[in-house]
Amino acid sequence: MKNPRIEKLFEHTKLLCFGRYVLTVPMDSRLAFGRDFPTLPNQANDIEKVMEAERAKILAANKTAQINYFGKGPAPDTWLIRSYKSGSAKELDLEGLRIYHVVGPHIFLNHRGTDNGATADSILRDTIEIAQNLRPREPDEVPTEQGLCHEFGFRRLDGSRGNVLTQVGLHMAALPDVVFSVESNQTVNTKFAGNSDGLLKLIADRKREAGSRYPKLTTLREGRKNVHGWNGEESLVRRDDGTHDFEWMFIGEDGGSVARPGNLDVTMHTKVMADRIGAAPASSLSDEEAIALWDRLLDGLKFRVAVPGAPAEAVAIQ
Repeated sequence: MKNPRIEKLFEHTKLLCFGRYVLTVPMDSRLAFGRDFPTLPNQANDIEKVMEAERAKILAANKTAQINYFGKGPAPDTWLIRSYKSGSAKELDLEGLRIYHVVGPHIFLNHRGTDNGATADSILRDTIEIAQNLRPREPDEVPTEQGLCHEFGFRRLDGSRGNVLTQVGLHMAALPDVVFSVESNQTVNTKFAGNSDGLLKLIADRKREAGSRYPKLTTLREGRKNVHGWNGEESLVRRDDGTHDFEWMFIGEDGGSVARPGNLDVTMHTKVMADRIGAAPASSLSDEEAIALWDRLLDGLKFRVAVPGAPAEAVAIQ
């Protein structure tokens, strides 16, 4: 459904990238990253201070903690702290590795450990691979090669390998009370109780459990919705206070794949202020405008470049 106000908002657009995805958005828009490669922006010159503070933190946490190595890492522009957080961790050979990638003006952090089957050697091999493929990225840069967009960087990565979890929120200057969010969890276990339930079943379960306590909502649209081959479900409702509460969810196969993640969840709320839903005095959008904006943003959610198994319609840069 086209709406004049929303069409005008999208007269001039750009792509913003995150993980393997992009969104087509109005020019004056930005992304707020949730779960991402932990980064200390513009602190590359402070690497020694950062590491010294981490060493002090490790030793202060437990009197039996031990620093095994402190210094340069296994690849250029990497630094490394290896430690046992306690005497019992040493007895069990559970070593922690805190890896620092100095990339351009930023420090990228990677904390790994040998408590999940990984070995120190395998972690160091991964560190070398990351160091070879990680570079800085400006917020509006949209690379055309395979890999993952992070808030401050880009990591080259083969198209068949993906990130476990991506979370971002889109903010548009023209609509300051609107937040559009995307979360992709590639490897979620959809065989686990509840993880395989579609959105409409989850909503029905909530209604049944809450009974008369379930909030009064006006349903604007609800049902199945296919987005570029992801055959998901949506629920578009308005709360009594005027807040629009929109959600679309796709459930993939157990373990997922890059093209069909285990879970892809998209939401949009209006009447947001200071990160609180419903806190703004009023929604900036009518029902018709909210639905039109939702459809435009969902249609603009695509893979940045082709990945194995994704149809052409799901790829932004051909």
